[in-house]
Amino acid sequence: PSLSQPVVLPLSSPSPSPSSKTTMSFKRFQSSDCSTSTPVKASVQRYLKSALCSSNPLLAPHIDLLIPKKPPLTAYKVTSFLTLYALNSEPVLFETRDGPVLPTLRFVHRYPSLFTSCRVDSGAIPFILGGANIMCPGLVNPGSELNEGYEVGQSVVVYAEGKEHAIAVGHLKMGAKEIKEVNKGMGCEVAHFIGDGLFETKSIE
Repeated sequence: PSLSQPVVLPLSSPSPSPSSKTTMSFKRFQSSDCSTSTPVKASVQRYLKSALCSSNPLLAPHIDLLIPKKPPLTAYKVTSFLTLYALNSEPVLFETRDGPVLPTLRFVHRYPSLFTSCRVDSGAIPFILGGANIMCPGLVNPGSELNEGYEVGQSVVVYAEGKEHAIAVGHLKMGAKEIKEVNKGMGCEVAHFIGDGLFETKSIE
């Protein structure tokens, strides 16, 4: 389908701190880290697609085309709390035990206008690509934007000033209102970013 441009928003880079480091395990991920693989049941696949569309409403009309019933997704267990889902061996989704269902960046880059998003300023780029989370000031400072309707747990695709493609995906640790009022601490937990092991894994053999 012909797609419009994504709703994208701009972040200011915080000074790195211990709490800014991402807790996800994809930085040095390799396909050999997957311990088991199983075909995803139809009921689980429906849940995954529903969860993804819940955070990304523009996906809903296209989800069955982008992730069809057949062939089914394959689930790869990365750790006891992290599962990766692949379509025809290509990673497309992942989820943690207590986290949202998130898309991989390569999947996002194919359909960029369908994902809920924010934008960081150019100063934040090296921190994010180094594995840092996004602090609240980066979502509040001049030059940034944050949709006031975003609630805690909202998954977001992160764009960067001057860059065409998304550089990361993650989810908000506070609602937009609280982020603006508190203006300190972690605003968005980055789960996956350009250059990490998952991004470099085009297929799982």
